Amino acid sequence: MQIFTGSTGDAAGVSATNFSLNITPESVLFAVLALVIGYIVAKLLVRWIERMLRKQGHLNEVATGLLGRIISVLLYLIVILIAVSFLGVDVNGVVLGLSAIIGLVVAFGLKDSINNFAAGIWIASMNLFDKGEEVTIAGQWGIVQEIGIMATQITAAGSNIITIPNGMAWNDSIINYTRNPERRIDQSFGVSYESDMTEVVRIALAIARGHPQVLDTPEPVVIFSEMADSSVNFTLRCWTKTPDYYGTRADLLRSLHAEFIAAGIEIPYPHVDIAFRNGIPGEGQN
Repeated sequence: MQIFTGSTGDAAGVSATNFSLNITPESVLFAVLALVIGYIVAKLLVRWIERMLRKQGHLNEVATGLLGRIISVLLYLIVILIAVSFLGVDVNGVVLGLSAIIGLVVAFGLKDSINNFAAGIWIASMNLFDKGEEVTIAGQWGIVQEIGIMATQITAAGSNIITIPNGMAWNDSIINYTRNPERRIDQSFGVSYESDMTEVVRIALAIARGHPQVLDTPEPVVIFSEMADSSVNFTLRCWTKTPDYYGTRADLLRSLHAEFIAAGIEIPYPHVDIAFRNGIPGEGQN
């Protein structure tokens, strides 16, 4: 079967377009085979590239996955072009047509998508964070799950998935809490004004120095923070291994509470004093 669209020309009879398809059972079969075989080969090739990148260790898991997706898109596009070429389609014309369409789409509002795509490449190449790390991105806290071509996904509170466009992440601050092997604990607490401040500092330091996960260097310190409305506030500052951060911080807080109670040191909380007065004689009477 031959499909011929004819030709169009100007007044001089010069042909401007000549487009035809020669569709035969053989060409359809070859096109389908090209799609199937090309898809399988592209899939295997991407897996091999990702495996080689992981073995070399130059890129983290996030960057490897992102690069794999980019290569997949390019390979699948090539496979599609090869398949349609068996149907007699002028591939060069298709490429030019796609380029024109892409240009129009970009002109009509996909600049943000391109910005997200470029930002994703920069984030992955600079290795700003990796899968499983604790971060704050654009004001959102969570654990990195995936960085895609267009957006980064983090998990907060154990289940909530937050999707952040890569452009927003790149243009805002990124805090990586777990990249360093050690992490500092800043545990604030307050005691009453009547407390023995020297004893308060001694107890807090003893708790920190006696905890097996608190590092000896840098040495734990207790910092006077402020004289608040109902309490004198301190900060216990010490260091621990990053994986032990939350467990160690919880232990210190429990120990501070228990030791202060045992030592008779009051841990203040807001009080509200309500005063009642008798009604004024004659008030409310006409």
